Amino acid sequence: MQDSLVVLGEIVKAHGLRGEVKVRSEICDPENFRLPGIRLRAPDGTFEPVTVLLYRVQKGAYILRLADFSTIDQVLPRIGWQLVCYGSQLPALPADEYYHFQLIGLPVFNRTGEQLGFLTEIMGNTLQEIYVIRSEPEAKSGSELLLPVVASYILEIDLEAGRIVVDPDGNGAEMAATDGGADTRE
Repeated sequence: MQDSLVVLGEIVKAHGLRGEVKVRSEICDPENFRLPGIRLRAPDGTFEPVTVLLYRVQKGAYILRLADFSTIDQVLPRIGWQLVCYGSQLPALPADEYYHFQLIGLPVFNRTGEQLGFLTEIMGNTLQEIYVIRSEPEAKSGSELLLPVVASYILEIDLEAGRIVVDPDGNGAEMAATDGGADTRE
């Protein structure tokens, strides 16, 4: 399996005059910004090594102090650049927890083995995440199936087989309890 680049965040603006950047990110652990080997990826696909010295949370975003950035003039040309690392650099997660990049693009099947589509997006809300399933892996519009990430809907995630099994009706936990079937997550 190829080690893919993972986007940790995107520089959305300068913060102050001393070279700090405001980063929009949906990573769970901001300590990931401090991993060795983090790079900035320009919109043209070129890379620049970067070291994050400090981070703090501010109004749903992160403010980062980057090594060798001390003025706003160094930051402004990098607005829109992404902070990236290789997926293998991220810390291992506990069982039944996954990074978004591991799941996006996986085919999604119902309990009977019928393919429903592909996981194309994971939306967050205040209660739980929502899986967006569309007929084509690269689709950004068209018909979609939205499923909350709870055990009654998401029956199995199998990264080795590269598939997700769901119950679109939300009866999965009840059925698994009565037939000894799919592995349910709570």
